[in-house]
Amino acid sequence: MPEAALGERVQVHHLDGREANFDRRNLLRACRSCNQLADRVLKAHGLGVKTQQFNPRAQGARNLREWLMAVMTVTGQAPQMDLQKAIDLIRATPPEDRSGFASEIWRRRRARRPTAGHGG
Repeated sequence: MPEAALGERVQVHHLDGREANFDRRNLLRACRSCNQLADRVLKAHGLGVKTQQFNPRAQGARNLREWLMAVMTVTGQAPQMDLQKAIDLIRATPPEDRSGFASEIWRRRRARRPTAGHGG
């Protein structure tokens, strides 16, 4: 499936495997499986740096608005924050809160969809 058709499943990939390198020439969009495959190749060749996924000492997103601002900044959809601050906020958000935000986003999306047979 072409990545353009993947919508929300597109991720930011760091070509050199270093998440701290924000140079635009080092960033591209990739589907999750391509991103993970590229990371495995980099690791096999001793390149890149393991991603830090969660930082419990920092303050994570306190609400859906903060979460969306950070995610949209990191994905380049609407840079509303400093990129490093957005990454730090995402990393500091506990996994259970991330899941809660994702559930709320999908609940709202489903609520906006027209039902079959009613102008949809």
